[in-house]
Amino acid sequence: MFKKIFGALTGDKQENQNYEAQTSNEKYEDDYENNYREVEYDPETLHGTHYTVDDFDAEVAKRAEAWIADERANGENLDEKDIQNIYFNYRRTVYTEWNNCDSDQMIRFEHANSLKYSGIQTSGFVKVEDNNPFLEPVHGVDLKTYTAMCLKISAGIDYLEVCKAMGFEPVIWEELNTIWPQRMGEDTSFTVTTLFGQYYAENVTVPQLENLKAEISEEGATNLEKIKTDRYFYEELAGARQAAYEYGIDGAQWILENFGINLADFQSVAMQWMTEQNQNWNSEDIIKFSNYQQEKQKEYAAKFAAEQGGNIADDVNF
Repeated sequence: MFKKIFGALTGDKQENQNYEAQTSNEKYEDDYENNYREVEYDPETLHGTHYTVDDFDAEVAKRAEAWIADERANGENLDEKDIQNIYFNYRRTVYTEWNNCDSDQMIRFEHANSLKYSGIQTSGFVKVEDNNPFLEPVHGVDLKTYTAMCLKISAGIDYLEVCKAMGFEPVIWEELNTIWPQRMGEDTSFTVTTLFGQYYAENVTVPQLENLKAEISEEGATNLEKIKTDRYFYEELAGARQAAYEYGIDGAQWILENFGINLADFQSVAMQWMTEQNQNWNSEDIIKFSNYQQEKQKEYAAKFAAEQGGNIADDVNF
């Protein structure tokens, strides 16, 4: 269940146009890298302070609606997705023009305003609206408490012990662990999923669970601190874990057995790195660390293949 939830945080949202466009911004770099200048940005919206948000939205709407009117005059039948894409592209154009910025800054802006402009939450920029029905407590357990329980269980503490500490029967946990993931699937804004990930990254706890401690070796504690501060070490273990799964090995268990880091702690650190990346988007660093993880994944894949007697395809001649 926890792996599926984190899959949603790191993969399922890729279908949204806001995420599709992040990996193809070279043209913006070419156009603006020689003209980049410092601009003062609002710390919350990341709009330039030399204009108002209303003026920005009005300019985007003016250009987008003119394009839409022209397309329709030429007989084009635009659907809702077409219109959203037109607005999306003009939003990028206007933001880049008005701030004379590079593509990394533009992506940071999109992250900061993802809920407003695309209806999707981005890790590191979670905005919670009042009276959100998806965040209503279940059996008196809110999302933060549910996340704290998930952390303890994925750290290796028996769910019965967690239920006992919380003071309710195991059947309540079963309902919690059905309803909260169900809400994550139903919430098209990804508020519940993203907030769950944020709480996970914060390693939240509640008073009832503070005395439940997962066992961790001295080596595990050292490695855990290292993946929090050493991005290369984290990417290496992430690559190793993925390679393990591809060879039929439980990657989370392999990390625990070889480095002493349990699933909860590893996922918490993964969310911390993802949030930091979203908040301080830097294309060069992202490519660098992605390439490094892939290199390590190949190295560990070769190691696992050797341990299993080689790949099946090694004996096939073409």
